Amino acid sequence: MTQRIKICFYFVLALILLLSLRLIYVQILQGVYYSEIAEKQYRQKVKTEGLRGEILDRNGKLLAKSVESFSVYFRPKEFKNSKSSVQKLENLLNFKVSQNALKKDFLWIERKLLPQEVEELSQSKIKGIGLVSEQKRYYPNGALACYLLGSVGMDHHGLSGIEQTFDTFLSGKSQTLDQWKDGKGRKFLDYTTEDAAQISQKNLSNTVILSVDRALQYIAEKEIEKGVEENDAVSGIILIQNPHTGELLAMASHPGFDPNNMEKTKYLEEAYLQNGMVNHIYEPGSTFKVVAFAAALEEKKFTLEELINCENGNWKIGKLNIHDHEPSGVISFQEVLEKSSNIGSAKIGLRLGKDLFFKYALAFGFGAKTGILLPGESQGLLRHPQTWSQNSLPTLAFGQEIGVTPLQLIGAFSSIANGGFLMEPHIVKELRRTELGKTTKTLFPPQIIRRVVSDKTAHLLKNMLVQVIKSGTGTEAQMEHYSAAGKTGTAQKIDPTTKQYSKSKYIASFCGFAPAHNPELVCLVILDEPKKTYWGGTTAAPIFSRVMSRSLALLEIPKEKKQPLALALKK
Repeated sequence: MTQRIKICFYFVLALILLLSLRLIYVQILQGVYYSEIAEKQYRQKVKTEGLRGEILDRNGKLLAKSVESFSVYFRPKEFKNSKSSVQKLENLLNFKVSQNALKKDFLWIERKLLPQEVEELSQSKIKGIGLVSEQKRYYPNGALACYLLGSVGMDHHGLSGIEQTFDTFLSGKSQTLDQWKDGKGRKFLDYTTEDAAQISQKNLSNTVILSVDRALQYIAEKEIEKGVEENDAVSGIILIQNPHTGELLAMASHPGFDPNNMEKTKYLEEAYLQNGMVNHIYEPGSTFKVVAFAAALEEKKFTLEELINCENGNWKIGKLNIHDHEPSGVISFQEVLEKSSNIGSAKIGLRLGKDLFFKYALAFGFGAKTGILLPGESQGLLRHPQTWSQNSLPTLAFGQEIGVTPLQLIGAFSSIANGGFLMEPHIVKELRRTELGKTTKTLFPPQIIRRVVSDKTAHLLKNMLVQVIKSGTGTEAQMEHYSAAGKTGTAQKIDPTTKQYSKSKYIASFCGFAPAHNPELVCLVILDEPKKTYWGGTTAAPIFSRVMSRSLALLEIPKEKKQPLALALKK
């Protein structure tokens, strides 16, 4: 009996010793490991997307930011398919529980709803329905500058515009947050997008500051919308540029879209991604005549008073027939521009010759990308002289056989306004990066690409463009309190069916600057297929007048004392 007790005693003692050793191993040697496993049962590490940075105008006005939103999901296996639950879903989310939906493991019902839109749903406590906190891009001004700003997709990455160009810069730094659960796996302490945002802003915050002025952008958009409607046009564009810095102060296109409601856009698939101000190629017509005139003056091929025979409005050269909308006989070099004679311009181009004309077209920035920080920019279409026909040079001189972008054209006029320098166009003024309380700035100072013409040539051409508005084809561009200089443009569109110039479809335009002798702003107005009348001088020029009058006044540019005579007589 005693032996049995001893055996049992030693057995129990050995068992206790083994258990003690095991406890020492588990609690001391492996304590950290098992603590982490236990902790994972009630605490989960969740990686969140960083807060996307803001986009501001040049004065710090908000153009785009990210806000908290909620996406609603449906787990059919957890859903109690009762009449009351089904009715709640239909009332709150307009979601009908179909048999097909019940067969799935998971599906999204709505994505990125604002907090007020899910407030009632969050209180309803319907089993199988859950909310996930996400970011949503918010554009406080709606459609304002929509093509410039662009938009983001469901993954919160840029699809177009500034959002695409600076997607990496704007994308916030991801954060790892704790999500706490009870014994049954239910969340009792959760994070929100706002939590992530606060942490993100402490660590990293990137901001893009644009060169555009929100107030000027608003003026441009309202006036182009009005102009398109007044002239029954298909679409329209307005650009406003500072000629001395190259900064774009407004980039407006109508019709537009509201990036807050992309699903409601009227455009065909991905049409809203296209920014016609940088990628639309069109024949400029008479606005392009400034290239031939600038080259002729710079190369001393003509003087201002030299006479040119404009053939009474009809001239045949080889197989090419050139017409003027208003017949003229023998007129001076500067009157050719004032009256916008195609025949006179063709003769100027012919005297210049292929090589010189091509040289100056390139110098003014045509046929090459400007390098603006926007996606999808086109280089336009300027063929090499070796591929030109006998008709190419005379027709190029009045703006046919060439494709330009609106951005290229306004850049050419800015070079005349500023004394002869082609400036690099800027849409971004500053990139601001804040990390761990320290802010660094990347600035975009004005960049001169090259001198195109001398200051003397620019001055002479500027005076000629003043006459276009005073007594030529651009009289309706006149303003009450400011002088202006500019050029009208009326270009036939190519008929896609016949591959010939259409007799009914035109692009009407006007490009100019003001005040004429001390230019502060350059403005380009384009109307696509105006139907009431198609002349640039009667459609686009009045829009230019309204836009520039309002813009110069807004910028508090001093008014000029003398009122243009023609405008006074018109009144």
